Amino acid sequence: MGIRLVLAVCFAAACACSAPRSSAPSIAPAPASVPKPAKSAERVSPVVLIVMENHSSTEIMGSANAGYLHRFARAGTLFTDMTAVAHPSLPNYLAMTAGSTLGCHDDACPTRAYGSPNLFHQLQRAGRRWRAWEESMPGHCALSDAGHYAVRHDPAAYFRNLFPNGCPQRVLPYPAALPKRLPDFTFITPNLCSDMHDDTGCGGRGPIARGNAWLYGHVPPLLRRGAIVIVTFDEGVGSDQRIYCAVRGPGVAAHRRDGHRYTHLGLLAGLERHFGLPRIHGALTARPLPI
Repeated sequence: MGIRLVLAVCFAAACACSAPRSSAPSIAPAPASVPKPAKSAERVSPVVLIVMENHSSTEIMGSANAGYLHRFARAGTLFTDMTAVAHPSLPNYLAMTAGSTLGCHDDACPTRAYGSPNLFHQLQRAGRRWRAWEESMPGHCALSDAGHYAVRHDPAAYFRNLFPNGCPQRVLPYPAALPKRLPDFTFITPNLCSDMHDDTGCGGRGPIARGNAWLYGHVPPLLRRGAIVIVTFDEGVGSDQRIYCAVRGPGVAAHRRDGHRYTHLGLLAGLERHFGLPRIHGALTARPLPI
């Protein structure tokens, strides 16, 4: 009996020693928060924007020398009320890439002058691949005129936030051979002889015929690589600032005429919408060009 009592007491003491000292529930430490990996940019059709020079839409649509441009418009969507926003060239190039002329009123505004948000920087921050191909540019991101290359037709050269990372790596001479896969966005500037600017030193064929031939040779390979191709002009002539603008490619309605009024600000808005980017400056309130 005595042995049993001792054993019972020892067992009770052992249980008491093993019991928790507090009635508060035990809480495991919260696991460290693990940041989610950045979502990769959604794959969309690549877009190529080709900007020609200094012709009103009536000059193009009424010209017998613009046959390829006529066929391009018939095979896609022609915007019949597209207008430039300024004169001369450079303010229009800034408007179509930054949503504003940024206070630039002529072609003499300095390169690397503007800290504004712009389409190229937006694409870069969103993880989108972009390039600007400048025909006859002597090297990467040339910041001054050279031969038939005009820096005023190269808008990326004017944005400070594309230096040192951006313009020097992504603004290139027009490639001798196209890559098999196009970047998400490509801005193409033909040289002064190819963009219909004028006849100076270009052989006298006539700017419309020469530019039309350039497009005939360069646009089909871009379409075969699955690009949505937009062809437009920087500005018209004199008081007639209505300009040719047409788009063709995957998902674009064919044989369509769109009579809504658009400007270069709407062109930017349409590009931003296509790539899922926030709209900037005047693109905020502009009617987006359907792309």
